[in-house]
Amino acid sequence: MKFKDPWILFLLLPLLLVLLRVYYEIHKKRYAPKLIIPWKKTWNLSSLSTKISPRFWTVLGYGLACTFFVLAAARPQTSFHKTKRHVEGIDMVLVLDISASMRIEDFRDENRIETAKQILKDFVLGRQNDKIGLVVFSGEPITLVPPTLDHSLLLYLLENTQIGDLKDGTAIGDALSMGVGRLKESRAKSKILILVTDGDSNIGQVDPLTGGELAKGFGIRVYSIAIGREGRVAMPFIQKDLFGRQVKTYQYFDSSINPELLRQISAATGGKFYRVEDDAKVFKAVFEDIDKLERHKIETTEQTRYDEKFMKFIQLGFLVFLGTFALQNSILRVYP
Repeated sequence: MKFKDPWILFLLLPLLLVLLRVYYEIHKKRYAPKLIIPWKKTWNLSSLSTKISPRFWTVLGYGLACTFFVLAAARPQTSFHKTKRHVEGIDMVLVLDISASMRIEDFRDENRIETAKQILKDFVLGRQNDKIGLVVFSGEPITLVPPTLDHSLLLYLLENTQIGDLKDGTAIGDALSMGVGRLKESRAKSKILILVTDGDSNIGQVDPLTGGELAKGFGIRVYSIAIGREGRVAMPFIQKDLFGRQVKTYQYFDSSINPELLRQISAATGGKFYRVEDDAKVFKAVFEDIDKLERHKIETTEQTRYDEKFMKFIQLGFLVFLGTFALQNSILRVYP
């Protein structure tokens, strides 16, 4: 709370204290200290043990009432700030590969899909002003969330996405086309796709380069990230033994990634290509780099609103004044 005219406090409060003191001294000498209690006899206060005159309480009451009136005259106010944010918005779609090969544990006993989920989660939490959508794919794509500001929904669906929800394969072209379909009607000044995959396109109806051309035609930049090691890798499988216990076994096969394809797609759309093999820190640094490249400016204008609170002080002043007046003419009544 603040006062619009604080000078009134410095001017009137000392003057009020002086006037109350003078009023008290004059009336203290003019009248004998006798107290009339309506339902009891009249007592001579000089015979009582008290050292405080009843007139002190009336002066105190009137003084408190006048203090409230002085505070009201100084115009007490409360304020709050209203901020308008002018955001140059970015709409984006995360395109995540959930094919079977994403189970491979490249990142120190952490598989590719879980590592990608955690890094994507951190990325989303840092982009609170952007609309973000989620497309997952393997042998076919599906949109889990269109671009939205409801990031809690997006993160929930991302967390609960599992390998095997879709038919197996790597349909990069179809996934890009679906992501473009979610962004082509966007009016945002900046539109991007972030493609995370660990394989080469081997299925689908749309060629990956055609998907890149579609993105370019709608002004959408594609940031592509190829994760995982190539060559001989071990894919974990969970099986149950004779006693019903879960046992992890590994099956070896050759993993192939086509980084040149992803590099062409990103270059054609004005995006950027990244290669991440088996270091989670590098993977995280990729999204930090994208975050810097696609960081938008936020302009804020603050508005301050003031609410006048003088009426409450006036009401309190009148209540104290009337209460004091009633007491002065009843249990605190004195006469010569």
